[in-house]
Amino acid sequence: MQKQLDLVKKFHQKFQAPILERPALIPKDRSDLRYRLMEEEVREYAKGVQNNDLENIAKELCDILYGVYGTILEHGLQDKIGDIFAEVHRSHMSKDYHQYKMVKGEKYFSPEVGKFLQGK
Repeated sequence: MQKQLDLVKKFHQKFQAPILERPALIPKDRSDLRYRLMEEEVREYAKGVQNNDLENIAKELCDILYGVYGTILEHGLQDKIGDIFAEVHRSHMSKDYHQYKMVKGEKYFSPEVGKFLQGK
C-alpha cells in the first residue's frame, strides 16, 4: 500500500492537490469532489463488467484505487491507513459465513479505528 500511496502523492504534488500531514476532516467541497471521482470510476468499472472487457476492468480498478489513495492523502491518513486496514480486516475475519453471505455473528466485533486516530 505504501508504494501506491507514494506514487499518488507524487501526482498530488505535481498538480498541487492537498496532502494533509495529520488525520483530519476536509472541507465539504473537497470531500464532495473525492466522492464524485471515486463514484465515476466505480461506474466505469461497471461498464467494463457489462462489456466483458477485462482490460478496462483492470484499468478502472486502478483508477478506483488511485481515487481512494488520493482521498487517504487528503485526509492525512497515509501514516495510519495500514494499521486501520489491519484492524478492519480483523473485524471482517470475526464475521460468520451463512448461506453465501457474511454476517455479524456472536464472535463479531466492530473495528476500533479511533485508537489509531488518537493524538493525530
